[in-house]
Amino acid sequence: MKIISYNINGIRASMKLGLLDWMMSRDVDVFCLQEIRANEKITREIFADDEQVSLFDESGKGYPFYKFYNCGQIPGYAGTMILSKISPDNVIYGIGDPLIDNEGRVMTAFYGNLAIVNAYIPNGNSRLDFKMRFLEKLTDYLNQLKANYSVVCVGDFNIANDEIDLTNPKECKNKSVFLPIERAAFKKILSLGYVDTFRTLYPEKREYTWRSYRSRQETLPENNYNAWKYRIDYALLYNKHNFEIKKCDILDLLYSDHLPVELTLKTK
Repeated sequence: MKIISYNINGIRASMKLGLLDWMMSRDVDVFCLQEIRANEKITREIFADDEQVSLFDESGKGYPFYKFYNCGQIPGYAGTMILSKISPDNVIYGIGDPLIDNEGRVMTAFYGNLAIVNAYIPNGNSRLDFKMRFLEKLTDYLNQLKANYSVVCVGDFNIANDEIDLTNPKECKNKSVFLPIERAAFKKILSLGYVDTFRTLYPEKREYTWRSYRSRQETLPENNYNAWKYRIDYALLYNKHNFEIKKCDILDLLYSDHLPVELTLKTK
């Protein structure tokens, strides 16, 4: 199974930049999108309001998605979405906390003995208490799921776990994204038996999933901008039913300030 997790920073803006064409070009089973920033009506209009949306390339070959929305109740804010080539057995919206679930930040799709959690953890710059409550509730939820399922939890965690996961660790030690309390909460999830699939495959690799829009131009010869970059988007795995991590790649794209994470699993 191939899963792509992507914070698209607004579905309307990313679609105008060509995100849909890119999605059509990928042979992917499940897309988990975060930060939709649109209500369900607008999102349905983008993808057509039927049970499946079929995307076609120039050859006419179709690619059907079952689509599921959790756009939240705050207009133009947060929200998650799952596009699935496979019809899931069930989809759950939220994690049982009305305050958190109001923002559409978590949804879970179930495929046999595998649960895929799509999560968008809040930024802690102005709401650190809310972020910590969210992480506590998410940890409890992930702990419950692993009793019966292998679990993949993907999404934007807004946390850089270790110094290797950001370009300026010393400058960020008092900044939300790298606060000790945030990193401890992330490590608590890992202590449940979840693994960071990217870091499992690449223990020493420095690669990032967020960079400012300005820094996207830093590779140009005339631009020597020293960008701030973070790896804050993850694919975590609790492996109860013998899945093999085949690949976990960070894809270089320009549709958002985030980069997508692509995870490939194989049943042993």
